[in-house]
Amino acid sequence: MAAVRLRAGRVGLRGALTATTAAGALGRLTHGGRVVCLSKGAFGFGDCVRHLLTVSGSADVLLTTWAIGAKEIAAFRALVTDGAIRTLRLLVDASFVQRQPAYTASLRASFGPDCVRLATCHAKLATLVNAQWAFVVLSSANLNENKRLEVFSVEDNRRLATALATTLDGWFASPADWDVSRAEHARRFDAWGEPTPKAAIVAADDAQGGVEARVRPMAPAMAGDAAFFSDDPWGVDLRRVGISFTR
Repeated sequence: MAAVRLRAGRVGLRGALTATTAAGALGRLTHGGRVVCLSKGAFGFGDCVRHLLTVSGSADVLLTTWAIGAKEIAAFRALVTDGAIRTLRLLVDASFVQRQPAYTASLRASFGPDCVRLATCHAKLATLVNAQWAFVVLSSANLNENKRLEVFSVEDNRRLATALATTLDGWFASPADWDVSRAEHARRFDAWGEPTPKAAIVAADDAQGGVEARVRPMAPAMAGDAAFFSDDPWGVDLRRVGISFTR
């Protein structure tokens, strides 16, 4: 792990790609500080966010990603259950529903349809905000295991965290639309940010607002999800640990 630390005009570099954990790579985090890391895949985006929650304590979390894997869905559900995440908002690329219908069902069952929004999204970022910290994570990595060269930028920056949340708030001000076509998602994305009545996305009032991350039973959240919750020992069941879905 190569790490660059930036604070008060000073830059420090550790060039070895040897750290195996997010904690080891990021080192001691300071208020107002920033760390930029290169990773060979020893840890991922989710590992980074989980480590930051151990530093910040319980926080409001905003995540955007192109994809999220089964292990990360389970890991973030555990963080909700433990109270480490007090509110959660997750923005995922709209193609995820068609690419990974089982994982989509798992997302809805784990967090509820209102915690998740779909958009034309390739950004990988997170904000973790409470009274003490306002972490911003910018990364090339999705929320899944990926043994490739990745970059992480982590900083404590409340103004940036608020600006990012405010920019993305519009997606969460509108109800979740799970059955919208790809073409409609593309149209909404094109309209996003336009100062004209055609914009289908409206601005939210509370920049730090999130959907309360309640502990939910693992059960189908929508009618189409029932196919992935079978009590048959030979059926497809998301509640079983260690199963991968490719359909």
